[in-house]
Amino acid sequence: MLNNDRLSKLEIKKRLLEKLNTVSGNQAEQESQIMISYSANKKNYIDVNDSEIDNELINKILNERIKGKPLAKIINEKGFWKNIFYTDDYTLDPRADSEILVEQILNDCLQIKNKNKFNFLDLCCGTGCLGISIIDELENSFCDFIDVSKKALSACKKNIIKFEKQKNSMLFHSNLFENYPINRLKNIDVIVCNPPYIPTINYLSLNNETLYDPRISLDGGELGIDYYIKIIDYLINVKFKGSLYFEIDPIITENMYKYLLEKGIKIVYKKVDYLSLDRLIKITLPNTN
Repeated sequence: MLNNDRLSKLEIKKRLLEKLNTVSGNQAEQESQIMISYSANKKNYIDVNDSEIDNELINKILNERIKGKPLAKIINEKGFWKNIFYTDDYTLDPRADSEILVEQILNDCLQIKNKNKFNFLDLCCGTGCLGISIIDELENSFCDFIDVSKKALSACKKNIIKFEKQKNSMLFHSNLFENYPINRLKNIDVIVCNPPYIPTINYLSLNNETLYDPRISLDGGELGIDYYIKIIDYLINVKFKGSLYFEIDPIITENMYKYLLEKGIKIVYKKVDYLSLDRLIKITLPNTN
């Protein structure tokens, strides 16, 4: 732990690395910089001066981190895309793997010419990191955010206000589409969704850090595809004409692709993440084009 002696930024970082290496692994370097920046109330480590560092606050954070609590859950912040988002115990922490959803939607939107308005839906929104990141890049966009958890929606609202996106967004407390107006869905071009997709048996054996995320954001039922089925079946029934961008995981791809084949659903494309693992599918629904 750090004492009350006035230490340089580099010395503090060195001591943090000694403590973090066992709990944070290859993330120790990044986490040490985040902790120092956070204690100095600065966005970037490089901007921190030695005199601005709060040793006492770093000690408090380090104590929690050593116990196994994820850093994002301690400081209620997590970087995603180009921003730092508020997160808490009631939301899934944003993950770099999910940035591929933002990237692909933006790439596809660049190919749409003469589009005056881009209306999309962030389903199972959590912190709202997906929808807000897309809004931030597209001036003519508007996003509806849906989540079943009021507490998650509260976190999403904080981020919407933080990044001043109130004019480009609307929040809906709903179990999927249960309380979402059908007339709004008719005007939606794209649905982006990172649903719970961990099979229940696998959820029970997740590492301790992942288990700090709420179970409702992780447990996808017996095969991990319960939410995909509910979402797709509903959208087929109401003849949704837009595109769907789903985050997926290699653990569910076999069952997911089997279900899509049985439904006659077209996979427009698949994408892998930075580790070359299946992470995204874009689909369109049958009899809607």
